[in-house]
Amino acid sequence: MIHSPNDYEPGWKKYLSSRDVEVCVLICSSIVPLGFNEIKRTTGFHQEILSRILKRLIFMGNVSKNGTRYERCCNSGQ
Repeated sequence: MIHSPNDYEPGWKKYLSSRDVEVCVLICSSIVPLGFNEIKRTTGFHQEILSRILKRLIFMGNVSKNGTRYERCCNSGQ
């Protein structure tokens, strides 16, 4: 389980939870960047949980934040 950015040491296997994957798929499949409340409303996740997921996805390079909106990273392979 991922607890902090310190868990991402080189060689550490990066596994995403099912919630992480759900948010990542939602953002990466969207044609337009999504706002926090749009993601929260679609997933039904509590704001604190969603905030941690988004921070993790940004740290891992799957998602980027542009102002107040989230979008897939160009290098995420999606």
